[in-house]
Amino acid sequence: MVLIISGGILSGHYFAEKSLIRIHILEELEQALQFMYGEIEYAAADIATVFGGLSARSSYCKNFWLYMHDRILENEGGTLYSIWKEGLSNSGWVRYLLYEDRLFLEEIGKNTGNLDRQSQLHTLDIFKKRLAGMILAARSEYKGKAKACHAVGAAAGIFLSILLV
Repeated sequence: MVLIISGGILSGHYFAEKSLIRIHILEELEQALQFMYGEIEYAAADIATVFGGLSARSSYCKNFWLYMHDRILENEGGTLYSIWKEGLSNSGWVRYLLYEDRLFLEEIGKNTGNLDRQSQLHTLDIFKKRLAGMILAARSEYKGKAKACHAVGAAAGIFLSILLV
């Protein structure tokens, strides 16, 4: 019985933790957009250099930025957006994001690196503001969701242990 109840509690904790990881990924993406903005605005860096710098600064998205950096330097053709979509589909951290988050990331890929400098900065600024709103919503949603996940996990464990007795 103790193992079943513990399993229920831990499964509730797992689902709550998934939501927390989503928040951490969104915060890391917000920092990435800020870094991109600064590198384009002040250092006038090219996109490959920006992605290389992001790979050194990231934890969840490190392999994605490294993949983007390497693929751009290979210069095997293809648009930045196609490389971006391919990189996202190969990234494990994307599974923690909601469908809307994934669409937002694809939109960032569509609008990255294909405009003049001022337009790129303006677009990054818009994306930063939208992402800040997404993070606020995810944080407020997490508080209630974490409590519910913990409670449902514990209740499910207790229910299953009673059912099996």
